[in-house]
Formats: sequence, C-alpha cells, structure tokens
Amino acid sequence: MPPSESEPFDLTARSTVNSCWGALAMEVLARLGIRTVITSPGSRSTPLTVAAARNPRIEALSILDERSAAFYALGLGKITGRPVALVCTSGSAAANYWPAVVEASMGGTPLLLLTADRPPELRNCTSGQTIDQCKIYGDYVRHFVELSLPQASPDMLAYLRQTLVHAVHISLCANAGPVHLNFPFRDPLAPDSESSEPVVDAETLEVASTVITRPCEVVPLGSVIDMVALERLSSHTKGIIVVGTESPRCGDEAFTDAIAMISDKLGWPVITDALNPLRSHAEGNPLLITRYDAFLSDTHKADELFPTAILQIGSLPTSKALRAWLSSLDVVSFLLTSRPINTDSLHRIATPLYGDALALAEHLQPQRVEANWAKLWSAIEQETANKLDSKILPIESMFEGKVAWLLSKHLPVDTSVFLASSMSVRYAEYFWEANSRAYSFFCNRGANGIDGTLSTALGVAHGGKPSVLLTGDLAFLHDSNGLLAAGQLKGSLTVVLINNNGGGIFEHLPVSQIDSSFEYFFATPQSVDLSKLCKAHGIRHEQLQDWNSFISSITVLPESGLRILELRTDRKADRATLSEILKI
Repeated sequence: MPPSESEPFDLTARSTVNSCWGALAMEVLARLGIRTVITSPGSRSTPLTVAAARNPRIEALSILDERSAAFYALGLGKITGRPVALVCTSGSAAANYWPAVVEASMGGTPLLLLTADRPPELRNCTSGQTIDQCKIYGDYVRHFVELSLPQASPDMLAYLRQTLVHAVHISLCANAGPVHLNFPFRDPLAPDSESSEPVVDAETLEVASTVITRPCEVVPLGSVIDMVALERLSSHTKGIIVVGTESPRCGDEAFTDAIAMISDKLGWPVITDALNPLRSHAEGNPLLITRYDAFLSDTHKADELFPTAILQIGSLPTSKALRAWLSSLDVVSFLLTSRPINTDSLHRIATPLYGDALALAEHLQPQRVEANWAKLWSAIEQETANKLDSKILPIESMFEGKVAWLLSKHLPVDTSVFLASSMSVRYAEYFWEANSRAYSFFCNRGANGIDGTLSTALGVAHGGKPSVLLTGDLAFLHDSNGLLAAGQLKGSLTVVLINNNGGGIFEHLPVSQIDSSFEYFFATPQSVDLSKLCKAHGIRHEQLQDWNSFISSITVLPESGLRILELRTDRKADRATLSEILKI
C-alpha cells in the first residue's frame, strides 16, 4: 500500500488498547522517517499489521515467507540507508528472520524487527505457536527490548514513543545494524469494529506521537584522525591503498573523490575489487588497479611491486591471490574503518584509524611522491588488462566470466547491480572493468552466504532505478521463495542467471578432485527447468543462446517488473577457461 506524505492518521479511530498501541507505534515510526513496513501473515501481529496497513504515510508490503521478507527489507535498507520495519507473528516466524539479521549485522545495514509475542502467562506452558523470543538474535542485534503489555495511560504511551525513537537512533548509529523489539499482546487482537469510543483522546495521542529528532538521520561519524599515525602513514613513498567491500554512507561520488584525493596526495595506487563504487567512478582516479588477481600470480611482477606500507579501507577484497600476497608482506599496515569492527582477517601488526575516507582525505597533507612507483603499477595494470581483454573478446561459447565482462561494458549508466556470492562476485572481481558508468554495487558479503539472494536484490530494486542481479543457479534456487515477493516490486529487476547445473565454486576447490561423491554432495545439481518455474510464478523468462542476444537484452532495461535472463554454461569448461585466461 503506497504511503501518503500529507494525509494525517486518525489515532483515535482505534478502539482497543492493542489497536491503539499498534497505531501509535506505526505513527511514531512514520514520523521518524520509516517509509516501508513489511509484514507477513499471522494472528498475534494483528495490531501492528493493521496499523501499518491503515497508516497513509507508510508503504505496507505483505510477503508470505518471513525469511524472504527479511532479505527484501535488507536490500531496501542497503539502497536507502534507512531502516525498514519487519512485522511477524509469534513462534518460529521470528526465527526465519535469522539469516537476514546476521547479514544486516555483519554488513552494517539498519533494520527494525518488530516481533509479536504471546503475553507472559502463555509462555512456557505449551501454548500454541510460542517460543522464547527474548534475545533470540543474540549479539547480532545492536539492541533488544521486550516491551510491556499495551497500556493506554499517557506515561506508557510516552514510553512506547521513546523506545521507538531510541531504537531507530541505534539502528542508524556509527555501527548501524538491526534492532529487535518484542511486542507481547493479549487478546483481543483485532480492532473492535462495533465500538465508536476511542481508548484515548486525540490530544493525548498527538502528544504521545510527537517526535523532535529529524527523521531517519544517520548519526554523524566522528572525524577524529590519529595525527601521529597519520604522520607515519605519510612518511612512506611506496605504499598501496586496498579497498574491498565498502558501501559508503557519504555517497558513491563523495567516497570516490575522497579516495582519489588520498591517492593523489600519497602517490599510491588503489587496489579495488568490484564491491565498492571505485571501479564505476574511474574518472579522476587514474591509479585504480583492478586486474591484480592475474598479475600477482607472476612472482617476478609481485616482487617488483613490493610496498613499504599498506592502507586498507574497509574489508579486504574477495581475491585469495591478493590476500595471500598481502599476508606474505612484512610491511607497515594501517586499517581505516568507519565501524568499530576488526577488518583484518590476516592478523597483521597494524595501526587502526577510526573514521571515514572523507576525514582522512581532509587531514592528509600532500606528500613527496615517488612518480616511478605509480607508473610501475599503472603500466602493469594496463598491460594485464590488454592481455585479458584480448583473450575474453573472441570467446564465442558461453563462458561465465564473459558475462561479468560484458555487463561492465553494456549496462545502462547508473544501474544498481547486485552480485551474488560464490562465483558471481569472483568473476566480477576478475573481469569487471574500470569505467565511469556510475554503477552502484550491492552484495551480501557480511556472512558471504547465498542466503536470500533474490529477495535482497528485489529489495534493492524496490522503488528505485532499474537494477540487475548477477547470480548462479544454486543461489537463485536457494531463494526461489523470493519469486512470491515479485508482485510487491515497484521497480525493475533483471536477473542474469548463470545456469551451470550446480555449484560452480566447488570446481575451483581441492574437493573437486575427490571421488564420484563430489557431484552429489558438493556440486549438488538441481536440474530444475527454470522456464517452468518462472511460468508458474508468472515471471518473464528468456534463455539466451549467444552474446549478441545477451548484449541486446542488457543494453536497455525494462522500467518495471521482474525478468530472468538464463545463460547456460558448463562449469567444468568454465574452470578450464578461467585458468587459461589468468595465465598471462
């Protein structure tokens, strides 16, 4: 149900204490800037669901599967930067939020979990649809509150308001993430349609729902930079900047400008994977390095490129080759992070810098630059790029790696791109070229799993610009319930689905060399007819046979709806082709 910005919500129209409590909760959230509430069907959550549906300032969506609903909310939270509220009934419904909660926590995405619950007297006595929901998500939420049973006194209504204000604030703080509020309700759960008397008068409710804080404001990040550490950083002329998974709160352009400024002041090249804005904002960033996975395997080149310092911004890139090379370097390391988390999985002796790239760029003074150092990296990057492109261009057979390469060249400017885990993100890291097409990248790399891939991508696409999901068949099928949510999509999502009938990533691991059990237990081919699956859900499906058809299908994206573009590849042939291409 679409929100209205102007129409006021009549809180007095709710005639029961539960209905008043739910209505006030939704009105406060709306005034705090929460635009979307995603519900799943259930009885105990009736006061919250009805209130969300009736509030004209809230977009209320209904998604059957709580797991899919949570990932949909996660995707929408990623692209908007504001929390989406989830509403579910009591019992195992709340447990189905778990995978998305973990991803939101590890990825720093704001989320509000409003779980309805039985009252205390119906817990621990085999009452139906009841589990222990208190702190069910453990340390994966930033904050948990077990709310009181609804009461209509002014003091208790004020308590509900301030609990919600605090919850939204915490979800958006420097360490953004999910917040869990558990709402117990006694019967009756539905509004009393026959009663005309409000539980609370209009003036009391208006006071109770008054909020002063600006809506959904991101809590400012401190810009304090350790000046002593900064002087140590600046003393090196042969350093490198490594940027991995990073979705900057300051915006893509501001972030890429800040990295360009840091690189320019230090004279250091920037090693960047596909999971941040840098590769798609290459203009003004002349020292971007993207083909490192190929040339770092050359021992001679790797030795030539030995730095004396490393500045890591955010998490490390996906590349195992890069991580192995960084791990072998006994050099000074600096870790810049905007969240209070440990980003160094290599456990180096490193100096932490807490802040964002903008703050570092502003505090950093121009340094003496070793021009030949940057030229060396740039020359090797260009040479490697030319060799890789010359190998990929003539490939006529369906090779999974060429899909990412072509997407980087032919997607419309300003497309939102969601990269699934496993091989999709790795092929993007290998072959997504640097350009200035202003793509926005999204992924679930907090836990690095394939959980909720389709549903998260739908959330990213909701209400925004045309979007694309690059995924394999297993990641897609693992979240096929996400197809049920396609009817809620207000926007456009094109799914580029690589169907190699199994888990292609396992072909690149030592386990692929074991006996015949590999196919059954690891590759796990599902042999699903995707065209029939899509037809059952009323989803447009196309199987593409050649690269010209693929290019034509991605050059212009539809304005609305979900469509699946299926490309069938041979995962064993893909592995062999990749190995050959990377031998430069």
